[in-house]
Amino acid sequence: MNDQREARRELPIAQPPAAAQPPIVAQPRVVAHPRNLTLEVFRALAHPVRLGLIAQVAARGPICVCHLEDVLPHSQPQISKHLTVLRQAGLLESRREGNWVYYTANEDALDVAREFLEGLEASMHRPHLADSCETDSAS
Repeated sequence: MNDQREARRELPIAQPPAAAQPPIVAQPRVVAHPRNLTLEVFRALAHPVRLGLIAQVAARGPICVCHLEDVLPHSQPQISKHLTVLRQAGLLESRREGNWVYYTANEDALDVAREFLEGLEASMHRPHLADSCETDSAS
């Protein structure tokens, strides 16, 4: 019996050297960028399907995707994809009721676009550097 125990003795476990460094573990690099809400809003609006969707939601909201399918010539997957882009940009808000998701327009996000456009318009009606340039009659 002792012979069998000695034959089955376990192998020694290798011990790391006393001065061994802990293993290097890869860490993800997280880069936090401030959001440019104006850019996100205009990017989301820069597609004809999304323009139609937000117009329908603003006029009829809260509205379910199934009702958008009835009034728009797009498939449900295409509508859902574009609704996601609008929601991620903050232009739409959603709420779930059972199997249905209802969308409403977010006025705050629409204000971001409106304020930028109003700022553009206001800047067009101010004196510009070109207004004070003198033309050189010798040229």
